[in-house]
Amino acid sequence: MSTRASVMTVVRVGVSVIAGLALTGCVVRGTGTVGTQGTINVQPMQTTVVAQPAPVYQNPAAVAVAQPNMYAAPPGVGASVGVNVGFSPVSANWVTNGYAEQDFVSYHMSLRARQFAAGYMPITQLFRSSMGQGQRQYVTVNAQPGRCYRIIGVGGAGVRDLDLRLRDMNGNVLDQDVATDNFPVLGLQRPLCLNWSGTFQIEVIMYSGGGEFGVQAFAGN
Repeated sequence: MSTRASVMTVVRVGVSVIAGLALTGCVVRGTGTVGTQGTINVQPMQTTVVAQPAPVYQNPAAVAVAQPNMYAAPPGVGASVGVNVGFSPVSANWVTNGYAEQDFVSYHMSLRARQFAAGYMPITQLFRSSMGQGQRQYVTVNAQPGRCYRIIGVGGAGVRDLDLRLRDMNGNVLDQDVATDNFPVLGLQRPLCLNWSGTFQIEVIMYSGGGEFGVQAFAGN
């Protein structure tokens, strides 16, 4: 063998050895080769929990429930000298108790009674009070069976709409005013005749406006 051939042989052998060593090194250092399963380490996600403050509950504010004002209508009074009031039938010259021409409520009650309750007997005196808009009061009146009634209301100068409702003692509405004015009258559209002994309630509602008002009950046969 010549020297050149010997050298070439040695070179080939060396390259093969080096290649083998390189390949062997790659296999040793690798975590996996083709066809083998590698290992993946999965770290759990870090979750940050933010503590919520505990809910704070407050007791609800107390609500004041206004109790309805209930009054007994003053009974009728005997006729006074020179003034036709009380149990005398309503006539062309009749005036209510406490009448004064300058007093809006008593003056207009006298006019309305002459107009809508002529011949009826006043069974109560003029009941007077004051209310603001949206308020209501109840006036209790004694009733007798077999009699028909007229209930007249008068709202003062500051009252735009005064309403009346007539209720029995169980709260049932027997009649009500539907006009938008300050001069309501019950028992005018149809006869308001009661068939029991006892009392009934006049519900007075200050629907619009406010100020003084008057209510009076009259009975006929």
